[in-house]
Amino acid sequence: MESRTLLQFVHGLLRPAAILISWGLFDWLGARGIRRLFAKAESGLEVDGEGRGESSLKRLQTLRGICLQLFRWILAAIAGLTLLGSLGVDVRSILTGLGIAGLAISLAAQNIIRDFLNGTFIFFEDQFAVGDVVKIDGISGVVEMFTLRITRLRTLDGELVTIPNGSIATVLNFTKKWSRARVEVGVDYGTDIPAALAVMERVAKDLTAEMPGKIIEAPAVMEGILAFEASAMTLRVLLKTVPGAQWEVAAAYRLRLKKAFDEAGISISFPQLDVHLRKSPNPALKRMA
Repeated sequence: MESRTLLQFVHGLLRPAAILISWGLFDWLGARGIRRLFAKAESGLEVDGEGRGESSLKRLQTLRGICLQLFRWILAAIAGLTLLGSLGVDVRSILTGLGIAGLAISLAAQNIIRDFLNGTFIFFEDQFAVGDVVKIDGISGVVEMFTLRITRLRTLDGELVTIPNGSIATVLNFTKKWSRARVEVGVDYGTDIPAALAVMERVAKDLTAEMPGKIIEAPAVMEGILAFEASAMTLRVLLKTVPGAQWEVAAAYRLRLKKAFDEAGISISFPQLDVHLRKSPNPALKRMA
């Protein structure tokens, strides 16, 4: 009697253990298969020096994360129900109860449902993908992770920000298809503007020749005098770049422009204040005299 009870006990442990082991094995095999499938698809994409194909690559990487997450959720649900069944729990009654309680659950989980719906729209509308530099509701950073429920941004300071997709209202994507380097410089009011613009245009042409894989359109857009400030006239140049290269291009342009302005004798303005002193008799001193 005792041996039979022991055998039943061992058998009762073996089945759940086998289910858990199978769960882990299928999870490993399935995740590996999904990664290999997407790696093969990504290797077939051609990303040239001008950024063509990069958008498709980012989209594939985003889809890979979504597929992995969905696979693991579905596998966990199947394994969980199978495990409960092996322990003698009536799974059909649980499923029936879930169906009856579906309305109550949906009402209680409105925010979660909204997150998933908005995440689905974000993905299919291709608003952004993993690797894009974006600004979401005032928070700027690189999209490090995207699922149907949440988006994670890595800020410039290294902070990891998690944003529920349901709360995303406005998205500013800095690296979609192409970007633009914008450089503004202030010059003194006595500056020869045509000469300054000529120097800026020459620097832009030289930089375009030096960075053909970064700047994708020439010539640069010279906007002339953008504004009259208190101590300077502001000039601006725009350079079209591959996605994400605008900051590197702008930094390189400023460095070369400073050197070119120095060689041409053009002064970059800075805030200054002229104070004029005027002698006036002090009434108090007059009375004392």
